[in-house]
Amino acid sequence: MELITNSNVHQEYQLSKFDSQMGVWPYYGVISWYQHQIDSHRLKIAIQQIVDSVPIFGGRLVKKLFSPLKVVCNPQKSGVGFIEIDLDEQEINLDNLLDAKTYVKNEFNIPKNSSDAINKDLPLVYVILNHNQNYYGVTLFVNHFIVDGGTYFLLLEYLSQAYEDPEYVAKSEPLFTIDFHKIDDFMAASFKKLSWKDKLLSSTSFIVFVLNGFFQNKNNWSSLECILTKEKLDLIKWKNKNLSNEEIAYSTNDALFEFLSVIPIKRFIFPCNLRYRNVGIPENYLGNAEAVVSDLTKPENNYMLKHTDVRKSVNQLPGIYSFVPTFNSKYMGHNSWVKLQNYLPGFGEKLILQKFFEFDDIPKDLLSFACKSSLIYRLTENEYLLIYINLKNVVSQVEKKLINLGVEEIIIKTS
Repeated sequence: MELITNSNVHQEYQLSKFDSQMGVWPYYGVISWYQHQIDSHRLKIAIQQIVDSVPIFGGRLVKKLFSPLKVVCNPQKSGVGFIEIDLDEQEINLDNLLDAKTYVKNEFNIPKNSSDAINKDLPLVYVILNHNQNYYGVTLFVNHFIVDGGTYFLLLEYLSQAYEDPEYVAKSEPLFTIDFHKIDDFMAASFKKLSWKDKLLSSTSFIVFVLNGFFQNKNNWSSLECILTKEKLDLIKWKNKNLSNEEIAYSTNDALFEFLSVIPIKRFIFPCNLRYRNVGIPENYLGNAEAVVSDLTKPENNYMLKHTDVRKSVNQLPGIYSFVPTFNSKYMGHNSWVKLQNYLPGFGEKLILQKFFEFDDIPKDLLSFACKSSLIYRLTENEYLLIYINLKNVVSQVEKKLINLGVEEIIIKTS
């Protein structure tokens, strides 16, 4: 592994209270595959441009007793980890989108969880280039303390643009706004508006929710994976639409959330990117700025989720932001990366596939989370991967709906 360090800046950044809660989440990222050559020297120059412009990406996590968590950037010492893997004549098969590998094993001491890098000389950002003679894969792998989904795909876009244009970063400064107090100010102001009951619940419910996952009976859980085309998503939206006019905003993601809710639930949960909600968080804000929105379904609809419920919750921000799940089984969460992936990084030409990164020797066990949730993200220009985790009977109902929709290949895994 090679370190690409910032040239001459010594800087310390104190993370927000909100960012400091992200240690339980793993390092994460996507691998982007190409059929044209990615030049490693040009890629390293692009990384150098970015780390010189935004030194925090090359920093290290430092936590002293009774002190807040910081990122410390030492010039010529710490930096971004760059790894190049020449697969030589090893065959790379990207035809099966549901089973595409990354062709990378964790032989580089890359931490699993974000908190594993605290007080250790471990990069917060890794860029991995692996290739054979025909395919090139670029992976941006990041620590959740300083990067959320909104930051991640913006950073990936900047990396691609810097690879294509050596002057891109200089012409685009500043790449990110670094003011970690903004998210804490927003959260504090929103917290004041809650009732005393919701304040009590929001302070304890996340811990209870996580602990509840450890005691789930995982023998009754399943996960589902399938490919949805743009045409299938449009069909879901058309079938679900029951509005008489266009007065209420209605997105494909709202319709998908409703489509996946096949049984009554009391509470629905989803992340909302605050950068585009006009709450004082800049669009290029660095750090975590995705609030977990939680709201209730309506008894008059027999607690079946409607896409209008989701719209209403989004429009009520910043009033509803707290993580307050029900303490029973009647909830569901949904996460979409699709809007964050509006820019498909080309690194000089065209992307052929973008897939969630996991080491081939450490595949993620989705059922170990035992959390009723779904995730959708863009694989190619016209294809999306849907992951759904729930009780077996619920997954079976969703599977039937997908089959009726014309989805042909569906993978079901059971615990």
